[in-house]
Amino acid sequence: MRLDKLNRELFDLKASSDVFAQELDNFSNWVGCIPDSIYKQVLPKLKCWHLAPRENHLIGMAFGAKLGGHKPVVLIQNSGLGLCLDALLGTFCLYNQGLLLIVSNRGVLPWEEIQHQNWGDVTEPLLSAIKIKMVYFDLEGIDGFKRAAKMAFENNEVVALIMQRGNLDE
Repeated sequence: MRLDKLNRELFDLKASSDVFAQELDNFSNWVGCIPDSIYKQVLPKLKCWHLAPRENHLIGMAFGAKLGGHKPVVLIQNSGLGLCLDALLGTFCLYNQGLLLIVSNRGVLPWEEIQHQNWGDVTEPLLSAIKIKMVYFDLEGIDGFKRAAKMAFENNEVVALIMQRGNLDE
């Protein structure tokens, strides 16, 4: 695993929720979300966003938006990957369509709740196994966001922007 789980309380690069929301609005014209505390300051600052009850439903909604000519961005928690894999592989990956998947990587820090710990261990290996490229916000900040969005929408591929606790003002 890329992250040191022992004593890392804060990550290298941070952004304000204002800046992050502005970049989302600049690069996408369709944002969908399963709310997570990491994104709670971002959502009210977006021009528009769509809520879904489950991650697989959100992927379906995003695919419909893509077919309608939008540039979809999906914000989920890493534990939602389990629910959305079939929908993700059977839509965006199968048809080579671009999606920016912003994943909050919960369970990496030792003080996070126990229900997140297993997902913290398997998120990156799982995304790698299904051949989804990853960009790390804690290493690249807003530049990483821009790079991931450009990769997703110019190359028509699914790209995961990995977010950590502390990357945004929660």
